Amino acid sequence: MVHNHAYDVIPFGVTGVPLRPIFHTAARMGGEIPVWDIAEKFGDTNMLVVNLDQGRDLAKSLGDNRVVLMRGHGCAVAGESIYAAVSSSIYTQVNARLQMMAMQMGDVTYLAPGEIEAHQTSTYGGTAGRDRAWEYLRRRAGCEDL
Repeated sequence: MVHNHAYDVIPFGVTGVPLRPIFHTAARMGGEIPVWDIAEKFGDTNMLVVNLDQGRDLAKSLGDNRVVLMRGHGCAVAGESIYAAVSSSIYTQVNARLQMMAMQMGDVTYLAPGEIEAHQTSTYGGTAGRDRAWEYLRRRAGCEDL
């Protein structure tokens, strides 16, 4: 699980405008991005998950999805590996920025459910592209030996 405070994602957790994938590598975030509002169950808080009950409630909102937005806070991203969680976090932020830009221009054509599924189940002809991307991300973060 990766938690972040990506500024481009936060507006989608406070406006009721759904965050939806608009480009192929953002398909990994899935077609449904729920919003978890800590206040619904816990009232006024400091907006931080600080105990097991809050963590469980957040996980319940995530469900079978990869990404859950946290109202006024950021998001949590799950994945079957560190690479999947990190790359999904990155592309969720990029998608949010691009979606806001596209919405300013007019009607947006989002990825269809079949396109999302095809991307999520594709092996891209092997793991070479994924491995190169992960190597780049590790070096950029100064973690070359992961």
